[in-house]
Amino acid sequence: MKPAPKPASHPPPVSASVNRILIVDDEAASRELCKDFLESDGYDVETVGEVQKAIALLDVKRFDLVLTDLSLPDLSGIDLIKQVKYRHPHTDVIIMTAFGSVSSAVESMKSGAYDYITKPFPRDLLRVTIRRCLESHNLKREISKMQNELYKKDKLAAVGSMAGAIAHRMRNPLNIIQMCAQYLENHLSSNKDVLQVVTAIEEKVKTLERLTRDFVEYSRASHIRKSPESLEKLTDDVLKALAARCQIQNVQVVRRFQTQLPALLVDADLVREVIQNILDNGLEAMKGAGTLYVAIEKNQSLQALLLTITNTGSVLPVELQEKIFEPFFTTKDTGMGLGLAIVKQVVEGHGGKIQAVGDPATNMTSFRIQFPINEPPKGGE
Repeated sequence: MKPAPKPASHPPPVSASVNRILIVDDEAASRELCKDFLESDGYDVETVGEVQKAIALLDVKRFDLVLTDLSLPDLSGIDLIKQVKYRHPHTDVIIMTAFGSVSSAVESMKSGAYDYITKPFPRDLLRVTIRRCLESHNLKREISKMQNELYKKDKLAAVGSMAGAIAHRMRNPLNIIQMCAQYLENHLSSNKDVLQVVTAIEEKVKTLERLTRDFVEYSRASHIRKSPESLEKLTDDVLKALAARCQIQNVQVVRRFQTQLPALLVDADLVREVIQNILDNGLEAMKGAGTLYVAIEKNQSLQALLLTITNTGSVLPVELQEKIFEPFFTTKDTGMGLGLAIVKQVVEGHGGKIQAVGDPATNMTSFRIQFPINEPPKGGE
């Protein structure tokens, strides 16, 4: 049997806390019994009775493990193994059959099955086999996740180093161009055509200066100088600076700060830039009147302060919720797309986490930042 074409898109990942299992068995009583047993062990379980239905379900949902009978009405369990390994290589398969043989066991394992068990089997045998399989599966997934994160950090560090070098090299030529443009403006002010060209030059120089500042900020985001700071005060500093803009745009700011919050060891300037960037994004996304909700609270279990900034009037699509933090990604007509990449780099440089979530039900978008609480050492310690 030839492998079917790969699906156009991968189904979304599931929570790492609960493993998903798909049971494929043409005997309804057998698969429901197995389903109830596995759900009692805390797994998320679904069942089907045919290979084609299993393939269709695997293409829209991600499963960690497929538990399949060898003999099925439309295709065999071997055919299903081949399809799963071709289309969803990270999904494991365990074969279960009442007609076990050495040849079918060997063929199953060669096709990519994790294990092969014969019916009737004790529940403890199935439980142990599944647990062993999923422990290996989860470990591989965590290793892959860590490798991806390390790769991203290495790439971001390289980009930051390059960005800083480019920015410093651009500064002198830009200063010279600006000086030349000012000279022409002062000495040829009577010529309207020349003034028009000079104005255009100065505008483009300002654009390049803004891009240069973005490059410098991106390269600087990895150089963190920490001191004990109040997250409430840093946030209020930024809100105060944006008060006039909010008034002009008719935006109401709702401030919800928990009392008696501990100080954080952070780089005050960088954290202010983080807050400023997210608030700027919120104001731009609203495109007019609306409300900004700014909340700070302590999460005792995480030992962290949580800063949540929510804007009304726009919803961040699910497919962009991670992409917006990538360097040079932007949905705007202007800018380099480094603002939120800088934000993420600064937050993670402080040992924190950031996520963006859009809520279509309320027409709001929230940025949630988690800063770990590192109590400053007391005097004399």
